[in-house]
Amino acid sequence: MREFIESMFDREKKVKFNYQDYNTLFVKEKYNTFYLFFFLNNENELLELKDKAGELYQTIKESKDIYKVDMDKNVTCIYCLCVEDEKYYETEATGTISELSKKICLVEEDLNYFKKNVLLYTDAMDKFASENIGEFDSLCQEKITESNFQDYKKNNIENYQYDFLMNLFIKLPFLNFQKYLLRNKKGYRTVSSFIDEEYNEKKIDKERIINEMNQLEGKIDDENMLYAWLDELIKKKTNVEKNISCEVINDED
Repeated sequence: MREFIESMFDREKKVKFNYQDYNTLFVKEKYNTFYLFFFLNNENELLELKDKAGELYQTIKESKDIYKVDMDKNVTCIYCLCVEDEKYYETEATGTISELSKKICLVEEDLNYFKKNVLLYTDAMDKFASENIGEFDSLCQEKITESNFQDYKKNNIENYQYDFLMNLFIKLPFLNFQKYLLRNKKGYRTVSSFIDEEYNEKKIDKERIINEMNQLEGKIDDENMLYAWLDELIKKKTNVEKNISCEVINDED
């Protein structure tokens, strides 16, 4: 799994860093955000690392070769753990929260020092990743389709490849799912594309709306300024309607 995830990053994004005997990968992404991957051997290491968060934080700060002030609040730890199928699907199969799920909640809900995500995967998913090192982009283009999504909903165990890719987008915040959306399918449409379409269909002046909203931001805390702004807006609307009425009458004449 490490090789598959590491292949997502260019060499210049990788940060040289080791923590104790853990298998780690430290990378820098856009906007000075950092991601520290741990490739774990067993689920007990999840809680171990949770308890070592303070020590890990200090280790990073004391690593003069790589430490930057931006790291203080912009490091996300991602714990990658391969588990048996039974444990991976246990909560879904039994309808109860499994012991592993409880451990994951403890880790992910602990925001001390770092944000923490747990990426679970099965042996089949691990093999799938190993067979496609360096192919993440092409995999997404191939697998993220409406038909695969429908197959996944019917049987997520058989469609573990789609399941794995979706988990990557959920647990790895720097990935951009929108890039692979099928924009011609309603199920995959983004809110922004829907809004833009409405603007175009109804011939709404988007720039004017944005300008009005920006003006409102500066007045919303002052009641007098807010009422004055509303009065001005109503006057503008009334004048526009009058002009339209005059144009209609002139056309009729």
